Amino acid sequence: MKRSKIIFLVSIFLGIFVLGNLFTWAIFRADTFRSSVDWEKYSNPYKRNTNLKLQKAGIHLHTNRTWFTPGRNTPEEIETVYAANGYKIIGFTDYERVTSPDSPKLAQIKGFEWGTNLRKRHLSVLGIDEASYDLFPFYADPENLQWVIDKLESKNGFVVINHPTLNESFPLKLLSQLKEYDALEVMSPFGDIPKFWDKLLSEKHPSFCMASDDLHYLPRDEYMRIRTSGIPNWRDLSSEIYKQEGESLMRYLLVNTDSLDEKEILRSLKEGNYLCVRKMERSLEEPKLGPVGMNSENEIHFDFQDTPISVDFIGQNSEILSHTSYQNKGSYSMKPTDLYVRVQVIYPTAIILSNPFFQKP
Repeated sequence: MKRSKIIFLVSIFLGIFVLGNLFTWAIFRADTFRSSVDWEKYSNPYKRNTNLKLQKAGIHLHTNRTWFTPGRNTPEEIETVYAANGYKIIGFTDYERVTSPDSPKLAQIKGFEWGTNLRKRHLSVLGIDEASYDLFPFYADPENLQWVIDKLESKNGFVVINHPTLNESFPLKLLSQLKEYDALEVMSPFGDIPKFWDKLLSEKHPSFCMASDDLHYLPRDEYMRIRTSGIPNWRDLSSEIYKQEGESLMRYLLVNTDSLDEKEILRSLKEGNYLCVRKMERSLEEPKLGPVGMNSENEIHFDFQDTPISVDFIGQNSEILSHTSYQNKGSYSMKPTDLYVRVQVIYPTAIILSNPFFQKP
């Protein structure tokens, strides 16, 4: 085929996509943005006492089940590694595909990653049976993105804004307009952004935190430990040729839930009844924690088994409201001037974030 014909066909193909995006941009738009907030939801995410405490959950994991990612790990390989490291819950989020292992070892929460656009505006969506496709490959304005979030929330999905600072995909101005997303990926391989999160919280745009590996490949040493013997397959060759590095076993949630049933896990996520954790290095021991909560006198408290280096109660504009060192128990009484308070815990091996406690108006 002559070069001119190839260029012509590519131009036609791109033109169809651009025209399609122009159509979706004009049609699929939300009419309303941020208005009222359910402050009761954010006043005490930990108020429900659950039967199971601090169940380890890995979210935002990619597998080889999507056609354009054949060299990645299988769901079974990923589950084997995560189960061996104490995880109880796992959520695969392949691009626009709901993935489930053939014989699951861990409690599953269905999910997918929305977004195949040039801007890398990605959302992790949990608790929905069928994936939705990105209708805005080249361009979407806030009204389009709000339409997507509204559609996913109407199906009771748990919607996470992924890696907002990657490629400036979700700048503060945009996130301050959008509403009804559940969580912000505060801890990810693309950077930990608690102060970015604080800026939104300080402007009265509440959300819960998310900590996730955004796993694309198991690191080669982990893969080689669990791979099956026999004739080398494509995954073996890919790992050997490219010496792939991956993020795994580093960022996770500790979920309080009544059971490991998917509906119960989703309920706890929707309430914010969990902690976000980032380990300093995947081979390190994780700290033994305990409850974080608030009593009827608006006193926020913690009670951990292992003694942390420090615990900070952080408020508006990242201000440290109270600080303790080498104390496994402590508390802070919210003042009328505190818009919100979140707890930040530092161990030699890990950093833990609570979800925010907002002052009721």
